[in-house]
Amino acid sequence: LAQRVAKEIGAKLVLKDTGLLDEKKDVPLFYDLAQQWLAVHIKPVKRTTTYKRYSSLLRMYVNPVIGSVPVDEFRRVQVLQVLRSMLRKGLSRASIEQGKNVISGVLEFAIDFEYLDVNPTHGAMKRIGLPRKMDQKEITVFTRDEVGGILEVCKSYRPDFYPLFMTGFRTGMRLGELLALRWEKVNWRQQYIVVDSSWRNGKLTGTKTRRSRRVDLSDQLTAELRKLYAQRKEEALRCGTNQIIPIIFHTKGEYTSQNSVRNIWKRVLAKAELDYRKFHCTRHTFASLLIADNHPLNYVKEMMGHHSIQMTVDVYGHLLPDQNNSAVNTLDDATICNLSATIKKEKAVTS
Repeated sequence: LAQRVAKEIGAKLVLKDTGLLDEKKDVPLFYDLAQQWLAVHIKPVKRTTTYKRYSSLLRMYVNPVIGSVPVDEFRRVQVLQVLRSMLRKGLSRASIEQGKNVISGVLEFAIDFEYLDVNPTHGAMKRIGLPRKMDQKEITVFTRDEVGGILEVCKSYRPDFYPLFMTGFRTGMRLGELLALRWEKVNWRQQYIVVDSSWRNGKLTGTKTRRSRRVDLSDQLTAELRKLYAQRKEEALRCGTNQIIPIIFHTKGEYTSQNSVRNIWKRVLAKAELDYRKFHCTRHTFASLLIADNHPLNYVKEMMGHHSIQMTVDVYGHLLPDQNNSAVNTLDDATICNLSATIKKEKAVTS
């Protein structure tokens, strides 16, 4: 009997190896695998806001269209159905692309389990007839005079927030990055600060790009931060300690909430008699003023912490100063077609 069973098992193994015996896998539906993907790859490592946004995209736009499809039956047509549905509903290009990325993440998860061999989302955005710059919104920035007015109002109305607002305008940091700043990250001698974390929704996390960066400090900002540091030392001494609170923009020793900053920001803008714009506009303003002063885009990219210069160009490229065609004349030879260069060369020879 044992020999007969062994022969049967051996025969099955041979058939399986040659592909003659088809063992049907218990293949999950897209909906079920998407829930696993969120639990394994998103919730433990991404921000809470990212997890909620991905969950919302799946719930509202993806699962109603393809949630009941077994993942091993996925083809590009199913992906296109979702993206075209989102387009018909008037979603922005960014939202549609994010929807595509969520589907792609789930299907990469399916590839890990060998339910699929290739990811059918590749190239899908090009197939739905979406203009490349379909919904590029004009970013809102403050003028130099408006920046000066905001800081002047803040200094008189809420001087405790003045260093924070100045740092926002002078460095272009995201609000969460500003609130996470610590004194040990400041290099006073070389005038820069290392940005490697963010405070958001009561949690300290990495930066949006998960990478640290070095942000230069202007002379005025360095002087203001030195003044704040001296105040913090005096506060510590009054409390009987030499150790200052390590958080630069703290509230009673704790990280300041973003909502607290936004509330003060709103009041300062009202007192400055300016239309409300989000605090994030300090970041756009920083970049726009650097670009207006003809600083290299690569420098702007490094200060902003963008993952590529293409992102900097896509967001701020339209702010580049207009260039006239006289620039190409510098490439010409000194001929009758470029008389000014010819004259300069002749003068150089005669002198």
